[in-house]
Amino acid sequence: MELLCWLTCGSLGAWYLNETWPSPSFHVEAAHKWLDRHGRTADWLCIARLSAIALDIAQRHASFVEADWARDAVEEILDTDELDAQARLVVAVLGDCERALADKRVAD
Repeated sequence: MELLCWLTCGSLGAWYLNETWPSPSFHVEAAHKWLDRHGRTADWLCIARLSAIALDIAQRHASFVEADWARDAVEEILDTDELDAQARLVVAVLGDCERALADKRVAD
């Protein structure tokens, strides 16, 4: 779930900076960065699935980056390469990530 949140916030960061959604290569690179930092592994199919879910969640929250509180959270993520679990944006995204993964488990 943390990786999904990382990918979602990364997508929002890309949207904030470029007003375009990131490419699949962005998600692969971001996933490997997170996995390496946390000493974890994931196969390409898992990364692809999480990337698709992350993009969907990010697109639903695109209007957030227009709010000062969300821009501040995105800028902090970009500056520190870390998610602040207390940031309002991360809390909102994390909730959607939990629901998305729960829905996915039910569907599987």
